[in-house]
Amino acid sequence: MFTGAPVPATPTSPNLAVQPGRVPQRKPVLPPPEPVRPGVRLRAAAETVLTGLKAGVVQADAATTLVVGLAWTAAMGETCQVAAQVRGVRLVIEALASGDLDAAVVGLERVVEALPLAPALPVPRASGERG
Repeated sequence: MFTGAPVPATPTSPNLAVQPGRVPQRKPVLPPPEPVRPGVRLRAAAETVLTGLKAGVVQADAATTLVVGLAWTAAMGETCQVAAQVRGVRLVIEALASGDLDAAVVGLERVVEALPLAPALPVPRASGERG
């Protein structure tokens, strides 16, 4: 495959685009990423529904909001890390379906209280970093 790029007489790297008069520039170092706390989306969904239930407003999409929180948790691969809270949210969804709002409020309060206890996961090290 021919790209039309000039080929140097002595190539230094097959991935280096060689152009006369250009010097490669280093990119600035990115800041380290923040630690990941499992269940952040699940907690947000639970708090949203709990706020509505405590205000006496039964949202038509309360169960859907909780299911979306569960879906985010599963998509992030965090379900096993917050398994007890996931079971609690599933019980709350059943309580909402049966119309037991008191059980739903108690269940959501327990879920919200337990989620901050999930430890933050360590940030992966950069390649070549030792510690």
